[in-house]
Amino acid sequence: MEETRAQAYVQLIVTLLNCPNGEKLQILQANLELVDSGFLQVCEVVAENLAEEG
Repeated sequence: MEETRAQAYVQLIVTLLNCPNGEKLQILQANLELVDSGFLQVCEVVAENLAEEG
């Protein structure tokens, strides 16, 4: 996976985690070019890391 794309995935995840309720769909729609299988893989890794941190 390209490093720049991986960084974009992480930034999108951080944005989604910190956005106000009701804005997630808008953010995802604005970033559809990043919503792919690579994004889902990075989501899984981030979720595992957050679970480990508590």
